[in-house]
Amino acid sequence: MSGIDAVETQVFDPLLYLAPLPHVGRYYPYGFPVEIATDMPEVLDAAQESFGSYAPRFDVPPIRVHVMVSAGSPETPPAPVLRGQRNLIMWVSNHENFGVCDHRQRFGYSCVTRATVADRVFFRWHFLDAVIYVLLELNHVTSLHGACVALNDTGVLLYGPSGVGKSTLSYACARRGWTYVSDDSSSVLWDGGGVVLGEPHRFRFRAEAPELFPELLGRTVGRPLGRKPTIEVHTAGLPIRTANEARIGRIVFLERRPGDGVSLSPVSKDETLLRFRQDMAVYDPDLEEPRQRAIEVVAEAPAYDMRYANYEDAVLALEQLVREGDQA
Repeated sequence: MSGIDAVETQVFDPLLYLAPLPHVGRYYPYGFPVEIATDMPEVLDAAQESFGSYAPRFDVPPIRVHVMVSAGSPETPPAPVLRGQRNLIMWVSNHENFGVCDHRQRFGYSCVTRATVADRVFFRWHFLDAVIYVLLELNHVTSLHGACVALNDTGVLLYGPSGVGKSTLSYACARRGWTYVSDDSSSVLWDGGGVVLGEPHRFRFRAEAPELFPELLGRTVGRPLGRKPTIEVHTAGLPIRTANEARIGRIVFLERRPGDGVSLSPVSKDETLLRFRQDMAVYDPDLEEPRQRAIEVVAEAPAYDMRYANYEDAVLALEQLVREGDQA
């Protein structure tokens, strides 16, 4: 057909459903398959930084994530606000930088600007890793706000709020020969018998970390993001042992306070579960059963309160705690 008889059909796509996303990659955070499609190759570079060190492990349907990039403002936006209802969770920084995920569809997407992608740690923290890890949280794991290290095959969950020293203490343990698994968030595998999946490929520190550990000078990447410990150090090249997982054998609730010495006191299973549940975000009620079951298994491990002033004494106390348990 030609001439006046030819009709060109134009597609009205104000929501950008049909926007081309030609750059595609598959990654395996924690070993779970995730497919990322985007219109900017630098997004896949960021994904490689976050997830490139993981190998396939779990034979499950992939999570799918789309990232759409616009020119937009040259300024990095503020940290996003998160909101959710039922199966939907949203991240919103501003009208140019936002994301959403639907755990029932195993799908999420982000719309961000070039400036956001260029601020690599900010982009990964808030709009790439965040979407993916929430989808994993709502399909496969229950996350706990704790670091994880292991000694003699005994995994120790170092639990506590931001600022209590989880990253510093887990790195101090690793320097003394412990195996490093994660430094801030430990993800308990559903029906995994108390197995924690970690992120052993990097540490996230506060800006003052190189003052405590001079070997970190020149190895940090990124900048502080508000109160978040987002100065990153990649573990490749550090003389430490790492592992992708550990089975929890001890739980230690951390409290850092001025003074000398370390004190340890036992915590009951009921109190341990109460503390875990108080810190767990509320998601779709349909997911509560597997999420709760996972932490109940972890809470079977002996738990302690540990009050400490400096990480050197704390590491020694943790070593004694593990060895006494092994000899019992």
